[in-house]
Amino acid sequence: MSDPPICYPAQEPGLSVSRINILTAIDLLGDAQAQLRTAFPAGWTGPGANACTTAVLGLLHHAQGIDRALRAAERTVVRLDAELAAYRAGGTG
Repeated sequence: MSDPPICYPAQEPGLSVSRINILTAIDLLGDAQAQLRTAFPAGWTGPGANACTTAVLGLLHHAQGIDRALRAAERTVVRLDAELAAYRAGGTG
């Protein structure tokens, strides 16, 4: 494979490990969704193609739910990181 290297958010300064992990998971899930979209049968008909299409659509549907959950978790981590930074700085949060 000759794919270009992936630039993960770990290279951005000031991000917590939790946020880095979540952003990396979102990025990898996006890659997986793109690969699933290319898995639809092209020029293939019949029950096998229908079964494949149904399976791929089901996986994409679940991946979208996971994506929403990861984005909600990322928003929570952003808030918690801010609260932790305020606590460490002596603030009341």
